[in-house]
Amino acid sequence: MAESTTDTSHSGGLVKSLKPYHVWALGVGIVLVGEYMGWNFTIAKGGVLGALFAMLVAGTMYTVISLCASELGSATKLAGGPYDWARLFVGPGAAAIVGLAVYMEFIALEAADAIVVASIATEVFPQLQVFPVTLFVIALLTFINYRGVVGALTLNFALTMLAFFAIIAFFFTSALGGVTIHPEYLFEGAIPNGMIGLFAALQFGPWFFLGIEGAAMCAEECKHPSRAVPLGQQAGMITLLVGAAMTIYLCSTLIPTAQLGTSVYPLFEAAQNSGIMFFIAFLGLGTLLTCVASANGCVCDASRSWFALSRDEYVSPWFASVHPRYNTPYRAVIFTAPIAAAFAFSGYLDQVITFSIISGLLCYVFIPFSLIRFRKLFPTTTSKVRPFAGPLQPYISYFAIGISITIMSTLFWGYKYNLLFGLLFYIIAYFYFSSKNKSSSGSEPLWSEMGWPEPEKAGSKHLKEVKGIEFSK
Repeated sequence: MAESTTDTSHSGGLVKSLKPYHVWALGVGIVLVGEYMGWNFTIAKGGVLGALFAMLVAGTMYTVISLCASELGSATKLAGGPYDWARLFVGPGAAAIVGLAVYMEFIALEAADAIVVASIATEVFPQLQVFPVTLFVIALLTFINYRGVVGALTLNFALTMLAFFAIIAFFFTSALGGVTIHPEYLFEGAIPNGMIGLFAALQFGPWFFLGIEGAAMCAEECKHPSRAVPLGQQAGMITLLVGAAMTIYLCSTLIPTAQLGTSVYPLFEAAQNSGIMFFIAFLGLGTLLTCVASANGCVCDASRSWFALSRDEYVSPWFASVHPRYNTPYRAVIFTAPIAAAFAFSGYLDQVITFSIISGLLCYVFIPFSLIRFRKLFPTTTSKVRPFAGPLQPYISYFAIGISITIMSTLFWGYKYNLLFGLLFYIIAYFYFSSKNKSSSGSEPLWSEMGWPEPEKAGSKHLKEVKGIEFSK
């Protein structure tokens, strides 16, 4: 597919202004908070070995998901990300569910991040209250995204770089002997609950990387998406793998296992146990910045998913408007605020996070399946159809689907009703959107406008069902 040489996209008027570091900032900015907090619940379930096992299994799944997102995002160059991939290559009903799941994943995560920021603020300033501060954070980040994607993601880049540098500096200081570590902590709580705990720890494994697929959702706003999406997406995944390994080492050698499994801010607590004031301040600031960066990226990705659903008339077309001055899907951006506030109003942080994880895992079934369908429809690798081609496909996509379903099954330990409610919610939504699609109008995708050849005959039946997509030329 030929690169666009214009300043704005053909579809929806979104401005093409983003570079690879913006893609990196979007993906890592959303996820890095999971290395500052939340991942350590793997320790409570499966000990240090459980945390390592969960990181490796989830890391394998997310590496494959990132490869799939790089290939699909650089090929389609559309703002809807997983929604548009499923819409093109799977079918309208599944696509609507994926679009909704992406929206809910990032909205719930935004609410969780805002709650944590507010909690930190109230600890520093006890006269403040959590919910008003939460609303302020949501409103501020909504306004930043309303004004422009470049400013929002440049902010994310600065915040994320500083927070990631804090982890690196703390790690190398520890490795070089500047911090007194306790290797005995690694052995005293290596596997406290046996093999069942090892398996149960998987349910928190996604917290290390949850949301990295969102990096590809700015493809329609990249100057050169064929280059920017794969480079930013893969660099982001490598960053998170390195950060996760450093985080586990630091926390498990500076915090006793029993204490680590229940810590709210494990990296900050590890810095406190080091006794070095510089790192206490640096990691405390990093905790705050990662929450802000994550919530900021979530507003960006959730609004793009809702914008794509609106553009194809699954939800009101009113949300598909692009601001004439700022070139942002401003109505979709504004609509994230009341939904995030509703999640935050519940006050149940773990429940909000769990719903985000369930929504994400649902997407991790459909993203690799979309890649499998893409490869089946267009088996010939050409630079026009597939600017980036991942290795070992489609075999690793099947593997990622299996891991996602396995991790989802572990939620029965402690979050059974959350899982059942989440799945029921998406089943009802599937039938609703399927019936809505039958009454909507649209045209079949014109592959020639994308610079693609006609797909294989095996996919012709599917193509008759795909409607209402506009493409960037």
